[in-house]
Amino acid sequence: MSKKIFGPCVCIGGMPGIGSVGKVAADYIGTALECATFQLMVSTGFPPEVPVEGGIARALQVELKAPGGRDDLLVLTGDAQPLKPPHMYNLAGEILNALASYEVTDLITLAAYVGSSEERVFGVATDSDLAFALEESGVALLRDGIVGGLNGILIGLCPSYGMRGVCLMGKTDGEKAVDLGAAETLIEATSSLLGLNVNTEILDWALSEEPKEDEDEERTRPHRREEDDHAGYG
Repeated sequence: MSKKIFGPCVCIGGMPGIGSVGKVAADYIGTALECATFQLMVSTGFPPEVPVEGGIARALQVELKAPGGRDDLLVLTGDAQPLKPPHMYNLAGEILNALASYEVTDLITLAAYVGSSEERVFGVATDSDLAFALEESGVALLRDGIVGGLNGILIGLCPSYGMRGVCLMGKTDGEKAVDLGAAETLIEATSSLLGLNVNTEILDWALSEEPKEDEDEERTRPHRREEDDHAGYG
């Protein structure tokens, strides 16, 4: 783990958002590092539904996970985000209280960026020294815009809980329900920053199996608004 940039305990988090970019990346990292869930959280603001797999229903939830044999890394993932801002802030507070109790020093959330840019990954931080360190490590800074939803709220509140926050955003066109390519860029960027050994061969295979869109589909896509080219999103 990069001790020059981050403190002794880092949490990587990814909640559902545009293209499921952050969630897919966080879930993949958690699986690759063989993390085990040790704490669950729920919110009364979650959508009124339950996921069903193999005939088994369970509540929508947020999970805190940890890889075996190490105490310097946690992974945060979730099934959904609350529907309304008050519930988002309440859940963010519960999550950050939990992270503080485990002496997390830095939270890195993973999200999506929608816009026109040559960069594939953008980053923001909650203090200038950390932002400078990101840039020195090759991460382009998002100079203006927004980071929406829990992926943004969590890092914005980090200083109030004695932590530093970073959000890494993978570039996506915002038109895929699940953008595996953008998720892969986030996994690679996070692995590089933290010195993690995360193999992305499975994602490479999945990307190679994705159907190609024909030109007719390309022509029928709605045009993005000009203002979308200047904003970061969760």
